Amino acid sequence: MILLLGTFLLAFSVSIALTPYVRKLAFKFGAVACENCRTIHKGIMPRLGGIAVFAAFLAGIVLMMIFSDGKFAALRREAIVFSLGASLILLLGIFDDIKGASWRQKLAVQLISALLVIIFGYRITAVVNPFGEPFSLGLFSYPFTLLWIVGITNAINLIDGLDGLAAGISFGAACIMLFISLWFGNLGSAFPAAILAGAIGGFLIYNFNPAKIFLGDSGSLLIGFLLACFSINGTFRDASGVAIYIPMVVLGIPILDTFLAMLRRFRKGEHFFQPDKEHIHHRLLQLGISHKNAVLLLNAISYSWGAVAIVIYIVNDRYSMLLILPLLGIAIFGLRKLGFTKYFMFQNSSR
Repeated sequence: MILLLGTFLLAFSVSIALTPYVRKLAFKFGAVACENCRTIHKGIMPRLGGIAVFAAFLAGIVLMMIFSDGKFAALRREAIVFSLGASLILLLGIFDDIKGASWRQKLAVQLISALLVIIFGYRITAVVNPFGEPFSLGLFSYPFTLLWIVGITNAINLIDGLDGLAAGISFGAACIMLFISLWFGNLGSAFPAAILAGAIGGFLIYNFNPAKIFLGDSGSLLIGFLLACFSINGTFRDASGVAIYIPMVVLGIPILDTFLAMLRRFRKGEHFFQPDKEHIHHRLLQLGISHKNAVLLLNAISYSWGAVAIVIYIVNDRYSMLLILPLLGIAIFGLRKLGFTKYFMFQNSSR
């Protein structure tokens, strides 16, 4: 436990210390977000936040490897594999923050990174069946895991529209994964979650409203990829319970926002990767909620859903899944309030 706390504090400290230098680096290389019709911020804001987060994450991983005295051999392997995939995502994000990457380039690198993880044996092999034994995915575990990693990677990227929103939700998700891992005594799953929480927490000090630096694609894609990987390792890869549903609840808001974006663009005949200002956080601002309060509200909802996920996992009973029903009710109410339900309606083509 001392080493676990030490890795968290090291990642937290490195992130705090390094972020101001990354901010200067972003200005130097022109990795900035300029004010335009799609942005919420005013003026010019530096990006490249992923560099600070990844450096802090690696610092924690190195500390864990040095002082674990040969323990957690499986964790060492996971850390290396996930870090290799994450480094590709980081390089993609840096290129996009500075030069700009096409959706094809982004998708290609994300698929390669996800395939790297799958090739080394990390897959979602089963999903829970509320009415009986877990349902084995068999060969479908490969495309399912691929879709999961790429989907979560992009979900965090899409929700990154307000100061501290993506980082705040991701910090909460990492902390909840950490708590569940510790509850079940799985330190192998606890270490990466604790290290990522520390890295995000340190960066969040500079990223919360009013932000001094943005995550950029280098940060949002990186964090999304790591959270996706952590959600299929150790505790969360256990096929005997409701494991795979827990990350889905914890990351409910970014997953819901991604689904709505795809549905919205499909109904409008737009490209799936076409950006717009109709995400959940945009709709909250349109209702007159302030920037900071919108972030706090979405974070509060996300953390509340995470608390429900903790209860579901600890109870570990098929009937505990019924706790998701109130969450669905809240989601439906929110969708109606924000005007998203129109995208679920069938259009009558007759005149």
